[in-house]
Amino acid sequence: MDVAKEVRTRATRQLAFTDPGEDSVAGLNVLSIVLEFDADAVLGAGRSPLWAAAAESLSRGTPTARFERVGRPEAKNVLLSVNGNDDVNRTVDLRDLYNLDDPFDVPPESADAYRSRLDANLAMFDRLDDAIAWPVADGAHHPLTEVILHDHLVLDTTKPFSERGYLDIERAALTGQEHDTCGGRWLNDDVIDTLYSVIVGGWDGTRVRDGVDAAVVPAARDFPYLAEPNPHPHVPTLGALFDASD
Repeated sequence: MDVAKEVRTRATRQLAFTDPGEDSVAGLNVLSIVLEFDADAVLGAGRSPLWAAAAESLSRGTPTARFERVGRPEAKNVLLSVNGNDDVNRTVDLRDLYNLDDPFDVPPESADAYRSRLDANLAMFDRLDDAIAWPVADGAHHPLTEVILHDHLVLDTTKPFSERGYLDIERAALTGQEHDTCGGRWLNDDVIDTLYSVIVGGWDGTRVRDGVDAAVVPAARDFPYLAEPNPHPHVPTLGALFDASD
């Protein structure tokens, strides 16, 4: 992901991506926990085909505190960011509040604030190509708001794996079509391009690229799937991290 160009896009209200872009996380290592299990054995042969998955970091002890949660990539940093579009919460950063919520049980009073932010930001993204892919009726929410508000990776354990299945199930749900893949998110899927393409141009618009199309070393197709760690990882400065997330 070209983080700097993504931030500039939101700041200038113009697509700032270049080809090639600069991979902002190249040279970094990622701490990972990788699980693999047989769906029939663990989830049951008579299970529902659709599952929702989210990751979260919780404190130990009672009561617990939730520090971070994530489902779909960049739902918080891109779509819930403070961009001056939201007239209800123009200057309030909702992301820390969002992290505190149970991903499967968002409080109604918080959900209304998130909806306002998502409606405003998604409308901004839709205008970046000077066309409207997501018309919104007066008094209605943006068509993607409810999907993003319920921030889970959605997957179908009865469908075949695909390296390019990100948002496949969400698209099917919103268009009334059948999904062909298991959905979810594969490590090599260029999810930033998919995200920006959908929010700017709709499901079938011109693809938006950030100029970073793949990881430096792609993930493997065998367990544990991850590339070997970089023996000399780049360590970003604290200031650089804050600049990228503002």
